[in-house]
Amino acid sequence: MRLDRSISTALLSWLVTCPAVSGAALPRADSSSHNDLESILAGHADRGDDRTSRTAAALASRIADANNQPDPGDRSMHQAWTKIESIFNHTDRADQADLFDYADGLVSLDLIPSDILSLLNGYLDWSINSIHNRNPAVPDAGIYPSKDPADAPYSVAEADLRAAIHIPESFSYGRQGKKPVILVPGTAVPAGITYHFNLGQLGHAAPEADVVWVNIPQASLRDAQENAEYVAYAINYIAALSHTSVSVISWSQGGLDTQWALKYWPSTRARVEDFIAVSPDFRGTAVRSIVCPALDLLVCTPSLWQQGWETEFIQTARADGGDSAYVPTTTIYSTFDEIVQPQSGDDASALLADAREVGVTNNHLQTVCANRPAGGIYTHEGTLYNPLTWALVIDALTHDGPGDVSRLDLDTICQQVLPEALGLDDLLGTEGILLVAVAELLLFVPKAFKEPRIADYAT
Repeated sequence: MRLDRSISTALLSWLVTCPAVSGAALPRADSSSHNDLESILAGHADRGDDRTSRTAAALASRIADANNQPDPGDRSMHQAWTKIESIFNHTDRADQADLFDYADGLVSLDLIPSDILSLLNGYLDWSINSIHNRNPAVPDAGIYPSKDPADAPYSVAEADLRAAIHIPESFSYGRQGKKPVILVPGTAVPAGITYHFNLGQLGHAAPEADVVWVNIPQASLRDAQENAEYVAYAINYIAALSHTSVSVISWSQGGLDTQWALKYWPSTRARVEDFIAVSPDFRGTAVRSIVCPALDLLVCTPSLWQQGWETEFIQTARADGGDSAYVPTTTIYSTFDEIVQPQSGDDASALLADAREVGVTNNHLQTVCANRPAGGIYTHEGTLYNPLTWALVIDALTHDGPGDVSRLDLDTICQQVLPEALGLDDLLGTEGILLVAVAELLLFVPKAFKEPRIADYAT
């Protein structure tokens, strides 16, 4: 998966001529807390001489050093992109590289500047990551305990399902021509911080997009079947609250959770206009060092067990037509995904079929934008700020059916590194969410030592 020289040359040309851009205003925490990235990592640094503990100690030390240093203030796109390429190529050569190695690379090469690192350090206090949101009941909607007799039963209380949905004050509830868009997070990162530096700002580029997000408890590290309940409920709840259909954008495991919800809660299908899956792992991942049992058992969680290549969960999800879309679906994925592999060719984990003829496009960044900047090294998280990703998202939301590259100005889009709505700080903040993922993996209890059993409704 090494970077092709022609891609590198195209990137260099764009980066040298692009303006220095910064990102959106950074949010403030609700309160101060000692339960931050640095303390979480430091707390796991003295639990033995294992590799995970040593890496946690190194990360904690580097974050502490960064927090005590003034921000250099001078940062460039070219500098950031060179570091991302270096991190990727270094870990790509390692036989057992995992999430901890990527996170260590981010900090050791000073990719994340001190102001953004300080912000990420307090992510647990951000209200945008809350699972205790106060949302109104919709008593006449009839969405719980089931919207349709064919729906699977919920195991989570309705109050908890509803409280996980974060609805910004700016949300229009389907009025003023706005389209509700539900953002579903991936593994080990809360939705609020996942999307803050990228698609959470979608409204700047597409004013009709009205985003909400689902903060699945424990950062989607629990049983993915339970995680999917939050997605299924959010679809029916936001649709009922807004009196309109919704669109769903997912990242990483969020694609699996959404597809599972569409499969086992069929009432959701009529309420979803578009499903846009970014870096999805519909077949799991063959990167054994990322999932259990190859990953250190000290950080193994239920959903990490489930996301191995062709696990029982994956096989169940794909059985009986689950490998085909239920609603118009756009998938977007990158060869250089460090978490999910393979992500190219006929075996790409992101691929969905279209047996129901609802409309599906599978969009491989390096194929659509071959040898151009937008087809360069975009990682698992980097696909969230890729300009082709944004163009396809907007195209899907503003047309019937899935996103279609034939409607796009690829000559312009593929020459970009970032969409116009984002800046350098957004790129850096998005890459920094891997540090949050490390913290959430260390925090998660109870650890899991085998894959959860398949729910009765799916057997």
